[in-house]
Amino acid sequence: MALTNGWRDIIGVLILALIFLHQPQPSLAQRKPKNMCSKQGIFNSTTKRCTCVTGWTGPLCAEKFCPAGHDWLAAPHGHHLAHKDHAECSGVGECDRLLGTCTCKAGFGGAACEKMVCPKGATNSTGEVTKTCSGHGRCMTLREMGGVWTGNDNLDFDGLIFKPKDYRFWDADQIQGCVCDPPYTGQNCSLKSCPYGDDYSVRFDPHGQITHNEVFRIECAANQGSFRFAFRGVSSEEIPFDAPQGRVKHILEKMTSIDSISVAMTSSTVCGNGSPTITTITFLNQVGEMPAAKVTPQSNLKLNSGASKAILFMVTQFVMECPMMQKFPGHHVGSMHLKYDGQLTRAINYTASVVDVESAIRNLTTIRQHSDYGHINVTAGSGSPLNTYGIEICSYLSHVNTTIELRSEYGNLYMLDAVNDNLREEVDGNITIHTSKGTTHAKLCSGRGHCDYKTGTCECFFQSTPWVDIKRRYESSDGNGSPGQRGDCGYAQVASRKCPGGLTNIDDLLSHETCFGNGFCDNSTYACRCADGYQGSDCSERICPGGVSWFDNIQGDGYAHQTKRECSGQGACDRVSGNCQCNLGFTGEACDKIICEDNCNSVGVCQPLHKLAEYAVINGEATEYVYGNSDENFNSKATWDRDMFQSCLCDGSFLESDRQGPSDTYISGLHVNEPKVLGYHGYSCKKAHCPHGDDPSTPGVNEKQTVGCTLTSGTFTLMFRDKTTANIAYDATAVQVKAALEALNVVETVTVTLNGANPCDATPSGFVVEFTGNPGDLPLITSTPSYTIMETVKGTREFAECSNRGVCNSKAGQLAGMCYCDWNYMSSDGNGGRGTRRDCGRYDEYGQAVGYFTS
Repeated sequence: MALTNGWRDIIGVLILALIFLHQPQPSLAQRKPKNMCSKQGIFNSTTKRCTCVTGWTGPLCAEKFCPAGHDWLAAPHGHHLAHKDHAECSGVGECDRLLGTCTCKAGFGGAACEKMVCPKGATNSTGEVTKTCSGHGRCMTLREMGGVWTGNDNLDFDGLIFKPKDYRFWDADQIQGCVCDPPYTGQNCSLKSCPYGDDYSVRFDPHGQITHNEVFRIECAANQGSFRFAFRGVSSEEIPFDAPQGRVKHILEKMTSIDSISVAMTSSTVCGNGSPTITTITFLNQVGEMPAAKVTPQSNLKLNSGASKAILFMVTQFVMECPMMQKFPGHHVGSMHLKYDGQLTRAINYTASVVDVESAIRNLTTIRQHSDYGHINVTAGSGSPLNTYGIEICSYLSHVNTTIELRSEYGNLYMLDAVNDNLREEVDGNITIHTSKGTTHAKLCSGRGHCDYKTGTCECFFQSTPWVDIKRRYESSDGNGSPGQRGDCGYAQVASRKCPGGLTNIDDLLSHETCFGNGFCDNSTYACRCADGYQGSDCSERICPGGVSWFDNIQGDGYAHQTKRECSGQGACDRVSGNCQCNLGFTGEACDKIICEDNCNSVGVCQPLHKLAEYAVINGEATEYVYGNSDENFNSKATWDRDMFQSCLCDGSFLESDRQGPSDTYISGLHVNEPKVLGYHGYSCKKAHCPHGDDPSTPGVNEKQTVGCTLTSGTFTLMFRDKTTANIAYDATAVQVKAALEALNVVETVTVTLNGANPCDATPSGFVVEFTGNPGDLPLITSTPSYTIMETVKGTREFAECSNRGVCNSKAGQLAGMCYCDWNYMSSDGNGGRGTRRDCGRYDEYGQAVGYFTS
């Protein structure tokens, strides 16, 4: 019978194979290719592998390591703990093994993708050129910003600036943001702020007192040397110890951050010779609450030629007013709390002494431990009558004013407030606190115009009817309600007789509504009071959603991310729609989430850190870690990012929990048809996992565990890596126990040895499970009912990708998840023999598994 072409080919291959097998085989040294370690390592014939020099990796030392940083997106590694581990490209980039460089995902940069990049913006109104921070600010890390005090609010918040802080958390050198140069503002410094002015619609503070501008106080005692005064990022020239009032005023008004001030002194020179001089600085045309100022002594500032230390402080002063108490027999006197920097003091009785007040304030952690302004000295004094308990803060004889002063190198710190308790029947009215901090209402364009953020100029309100009946007209002021050059709309040439408004439909001239229909008109001041979600002097602007700020000032307790910003500081607000336009790499209503790219490649689901914590596994077992608290009032300051950092939870990402195997193919000459569960990893699930196994060329032993079963009837179950077997009879055979365990998809192969006649035989008790297919130090088996289970032999075989004997092809495609095995390594059975694991775990010195994918 004539042979077909197919049979001829097969016979030809067999003849060639027989000839090859009868040829003398070359030794390992002879077969080792030239430059096996790519001139980047040394080949060890004992371990049959290359030892690479620093910076190189791979079986042939032909691949470069990429730089590493704190892993941005890894699942938490403990309860409320994350970002501890380091990863190549910081877990948000792809490593180019040929070049050793990272390609970062959107929103991240740096050699190791370890930086959250600063946003870019147009450098001018035409938008022709874009630069980092729009060319109008500095891109700084949290640590850099925390260590530099600029004298003004770095991020244009309404609060005060903080003193330098040593920020030491994981993101100190990773999260960056823009610190804008005045007068620029916005998350990318692309907006130009308009002048602020007094909103004259509010003339009284909450306590009924006439509003006033800021007042600073300096206390100094010295008879030689000088000091400097810093305010809003500008430092004065040296102020001599003997400078008189006029010279101090002249020096301070030369600063670009100060317009016009008045200066008063308790003696003839700014520093007293012996007793300190108190210098009072009052702002005349800069309105509202000011950021803190600072005094810095020069090295030559001394008292008594250095015999005594010079005194130099700024004094933040408050006056606490208590109305005269009325006697009501049988009634409780009552108490109050003082509040500073968000923290309440202990309860202070209305009959307490000033010493009690001092003590209560000093014991605040925001004063004593976590002050934003370093050491603060607290004093309190009163003019009330003496009694057996000392000087009281309230009296039955008259109302009492208690002066409270905070001394520090910084001045005009946080506001001190009184919180009155309900039981205050004997006090006729609440205790109130008056402050030297500015109580005038600073608003953009004085609340009487629109700000053009492109040019930084105010468009002042002006309206007249066709009959020239002018309803209002505002122009630039001098900061005190008179005509001037400030450009702040603070001068009322014609005072308002109607609230501003406009067309709610630009195409309908009859659609004009007061306050644009987004608020109501206060007819006592003709100022708009906007509804929630709207802002602006005429309520025409939408407010965008706010979230925890990605980049903000360091608090006194050393934490950041404790303030909220519009669009979380990672997007621009569209004032028409009220929607955030997020920067690249960010998403969410308030730009408060890291984006998961490409829908996790359709093989994963996007999850926040606290969800990743719930799914975290260690050695194949669920951890059920908790990360943060869903109630923001109870969430730890260290877990601020629980909902903000998101990453892909990839399919098949738990290597120890899923059996891996291809379907309908030949592996090492064996036909297999097993379901293939291909696992994925990476921040976007674009990388395929390759099989893991034991390195056959290194020593190691299998894990052995002894199960002490004591049943005399019935059944039991075993659990391994969160999977539970079917019921096993107390008198089952070793083969039946083995079958029950191997039926679990987390168990490869085991050997079961009974210590007695059956698994639960009392003498000797139990049975031994040897894990022949699961390498490594394994978690303990558990049982129901619960038995004593011990690890009798710790597993020391590796559980490594491609068994440390090949290169994983993780890229998408037909060969994704396949190992490219080293010279003479091939697919194993998990025990060093030929098998279908595709893991490069089989060594054959004379085999021809050279340079191919084991598939």
